Amino acid sequence: MSTNTIAAIGTALSNSGISIIRISGDKSLDVISRIFKSKSQLEPNKIIYGKIVENDIVIDDVLVSYFKAPRSFTGEDICEINCHGGNEVTREILELVLKNGARLAEAGEFSKRAFLNGKMDLSQAEAVINLINAKTRTEARIASNQLGGKFSSEISDIRGKLLDLMAKIEVCIDYPEYYYEEVTVDSMLKTVDDSIEKLQKIVNSYEQGKYINDGINVAILGKPNVGKSSLLNSLVKYDKAIVTDIPGTTRDIVEDRINIGDVILNISDTAGIRDTDDVIEKIGVEKSIKILDNTDLVLYVLSADSLLEDYDKKMLRKIQNKGIKMIVAINKVDKIKKKIFDTVLNELEQINIENIIQISVLENYNIEKLKETISKLFNTYDLDFEHELIITNTRHKDLLNKAIENLDVCKNEIINNTPIDLIQVYIINGMRSIGEILGTDVSEDVINKIFEKFCVGK
Repeated sequence: MSTNTIAAIGTALSNSGISIIRISGDKSLDVISRIFKSKSQLEPNKIIYGKIVENDIVIDDVLVSYFKAPRSFTGEDICEINCHGGNEVTREILELVLKNGARLAEAGEFSKRAFLNGKMDLSQAEAVINLINAKTRTEARIASNQLGGKFSSEISDIRGKLLDLMAKIEVCIDYPEYYYEEVTVDSMLKTVDDSIEKLQKIVNSYEQGKYINDGINVAILGKPNVGKSSLLNSLVKYDKAIVTDIPGTTRDIVEDRINIGDVILNISDTAGIRDTDDVIEKIGVEKSIKILDNTDLVLYVLSADSLLEDYDKKMLRKIQNKGIKMIVAINKVDKIKKKIFDTVLNELEQINIENIIQISVLENYNIEKLKETISKLFNTYDLDFEHELIITNTRHKDLLNKAIENLDVCKNEIINNTPIDLIQVYIINGMRSIGEILGTDVSEDVINKIFEKFCVGK
């Protein structure tokens, strides 16, 4: 492990109330002693007031905190300088720190040292960057739970039980005169089955986690002049799309992102779907249909004052056949024509449309209900973070699936009475996949790739 003392700005470089320069390494106190002047002595876990000085010139009045190894974030001696926020003064203090024995930290190097020094496992380190990059409250809560060790504890427990089984198998192989009643077909199957079940439950949470992490891809579809662009503008709360009474105004896909509290919506407003001879509009219609290939949810907009056309029914069936989640939003209920409206509802019922919401973009009626329905449809509306474990990391999902695959093979080999020394190979492979998540069985290249995604000061 490197003993170099590193330093970096730990806060955003901008005009603000305070900035923090973080120093970590065995020379942290030496560096600080050369530039920090105070009437008080630095002591662990205390904040001391003083001045940063260069050649008897005061650079800034600051507060300095000192955390003694191993009781610090990185597990090394850490000093943090809290100075006045501002680009120039923050840079000047950092340069002074670097002149006096520290070097500039690499991206994620503080967190990497915390991992290498056993202050956190690899999955917790990845949670740090997820927490920093969180775009919603839900995403932040999931990252916070992972940082707190909820995920690590769960899979460590599974790995521990497999390790215990491995140890008993090893004894049976090396010392066949010993008999472990735990190493029977039934006992091995129970351990492996329980592990598969628990791992699969975690993997099953990934789809929900993916929506929370990456957002839900939402396509607004419907024929011209039903209010698709108006709905987009209402959702994003500004005039993103051009709205006119002229059919076919939207010729291309208009995109935006909104936060609806628990999740991000990646919304695409599409060209009105209809048969047309206009070459440009026709391309727009083709794009509208093509977008279904990468859509999690369709908001299909109808108008309360017009009947369903054959093209509507064709598109609704197409969406159903693709298995895409869908909400039919009947717009313009402020201008409702009851006979037409009842006919539309009856036709939607006949083709088994379940999620129907009456809205009025003009009157802002039921727009919040539409957002709530989207959250409920993707199970993000009322998550129980105290009891539910949700993963959002593709690396974790892939490694858990590898572990499950090996344990599935292991299960079949046990049932087929395969020699016990061959069975243990699949248990080892399953444990190794879990170990890659925790960082106990992972290459240096993977570690470097993970930490290079971090910002310099973290």
